Amino acid sequence: MQSLETTVQVNTASLNSVTEALEFMSNQIEEVSGKVSSLQNRVESLEKENCVLRDKCEELDAYKRRWNLRVSGIQEQRGEDVRKILIDLFCKVSPEIADQLVYTLDITHRLGPRSEGARASRRIIVQFLSRNVRDQIWRDARTSAILKERKIRIFEDLTQSTKDARNKLWPLVERARKEGKRAGFRGPFAYGDVCVVKPTMEQQTCLGICQVYKLTSAESNHLPLLFTVAPTV
Repeated sequence: MQSLETTVQVNTASLNSVTEALEFMSNQIEEVSGKVSSLQNRVESLEKENCVLRDKCEELDAYKRRWNLRVSGIQEQRGEDVRKILIDLFCKVSPEIADQLVYTLDITHRLGPRSEGARASRRIIVQFLSRNVRDQIWRDARTSAILKERKIRIFEDLTQSTKDARNKLWPLVERARKEGKRAGFRGPFAYGDVCVVKPTMEQQTCLGICQVYKLTSAESNHLPLLFTVAPTV
């Protein structure tokens, strides 16, 4: 009997010890779960903040580039004076502002490292001090006969996300143009005559999902019509 009582006491003590251990582990798990939940909330908050900051940086970068133009098709030569070449070219493209070009062309240079034996000449980037002068050249370049004759092309200086957005929207713009409707690009947006593509709420989490809305004739008379997509990451 005494031996049995001793065994029971030992087992009871063991059970109590196991119970205490389980309670301790349960408390630890609960504490860890609380920390994990807090960290998850913090990560979600940081992701949203990161998305907002990324959008702001993108906007600032895109805004700064509005003073720039890129030029392709100008034969590259050693010792060339790129600035003088562009001034001479732009004087022919926009002769009405020729006297301003010497003072408004700020930075000009070829893009990327020079490659010996390369067939194609590197593109040129130019930064203007005057946005008005830059915009005038950009408008005149679209119908410039001398550019067509020399096979020289002038481009906007776009961010990569803007290029990606335009690539996504190009089928809509192309289809609208083939149907004889007004369509084109403004930054990462495309404008048209019949419909507008708007980002869903997922844009805030940088998922790049969009929905298409058809506009009535009354709406199309009063709204600036845009196609748009959320930026991708």
